[in-house]
Amino acid sequence: MSQHIDPVCGKRMNPNKAHIVITYDGQDYYLCCPLCQKTFEENPSKFIKNEPKKRS
Repeated sequence: MSQHIDPVCGKRMNPNKAHIVITYDGQDYYLCCPLCQKTFEENPSKFIKNEPKKRS
C-alpha cells in the first residue's frame, strides 16, 4: 500500500483516508485535516519540494 506524507505537518497517511487531495502544478498533495488544507492553500509554494521530476 502506498503511503503519502502531508506536506504541511509531515504526517504519514493512507491516501484513501486523506481529508482532501489537492493537485498543484501537476502533483497531488494529500492533506490530513482542514487546518493543513487551509495552510497549504494560503502558500502552496512553501510546501513544494523542488525536486527534479524523474524521466521515464
